[in-house]
Amino acid sequence: MLAWRDGDWLNVPEAATVEQLAPGPSLFETFALRGGQVVALADHLARLAQGCARFGLDPARLRLGTAPDPALWSPVVRKLLARAELTDAILRLIVVPDGVGGAVEWLTVRPLPATPPSLSLRLLRTVRDEPEWLPRPKSGPWRNSAAALRELAAVADTNETEGLQCDARGHLSEGPRSSLAWLESGRWYCPAAATGRLPGTAAAHFRAVLVAAGRDVCEVAAPLPMQATAWIVLRSTFADGGVPAHEVRGVDGGLLWQPPAEAPETRALLAALAAARAQRCVNLL
Repeated sequence: MLAWRDGDWLNVPEAATVEQLAPGPSLFETFALRGGQVVALADHLARLAQGCARFGLDPARLRLGTAPDPALWSPVVRKLLARAELTDAILRLIVVPDGVGGAVEWLTVRPLPATPPSLSLRLLRTVRDEPEWLPRPKSGPWRNSAAALRELAAVADTNETEGLQCDARGHLSEGPRSSLAWLESGRWYCPAAATGRLPGTAAAHFRAVLVAAGRDVCEVAAPLPMQATAWIVLRSTFADGGVPAHEVRGVDGGLLWQPPAEAPETRALLAALAAARAQRCVNLL
């Protein structure tokens, strides 16, 4: 497939991973392009800038990673889409420190899967690793989450199922590609940063929606919440930012949890999340 690297065009292996393109330390952001628009591109680049500080990089010196400027992004994105024969796609921006205070940027595209109406959750054996620092950057080579995704792919259809990773203490952290939230005893919860989870952009939007609705949200380091009455899986590449979970299964595939009843509040909150994210779109094409 075609990839952009600092103004050059390179042919790289189809569906090349972050580790294949940048074997050493890197930062990356992944977001969806639908109808020429990206939701919350500025949020992704703000998270990228926060990670740049940890590598001693000045984000103002980046090319695409500097700002959500269509004049910068559009020519690159159009050529990548044309070569891949795609209209909608997942874009991945990778920033690789060059060791002398600068960085190399990559941009790739791949097909955008359809957003499922709900997901099955599967507990994984792959333990969430310890972050280098908090808040945790979205950093490569991404080996831990990639290992969790390989484990998930070996036991389930990854388009219909997301994994659940716990940290070394057995506290729920996140999915290989998603952030998590759940409703328990009338209160919304999400994993604490101490579990090694990422500061997800869709998760931040969902917490803002909860606050706007007058609902408390509590960050916890705790085991799998088996008394939850609803789960939400949050992912920036989902059409509306999040979908409900309809079950949780253990590492052996046995059923651990199903929603005790339909939760109308969940549907209302997801609709509010979709509306809030629609206000944060950037036209790149």
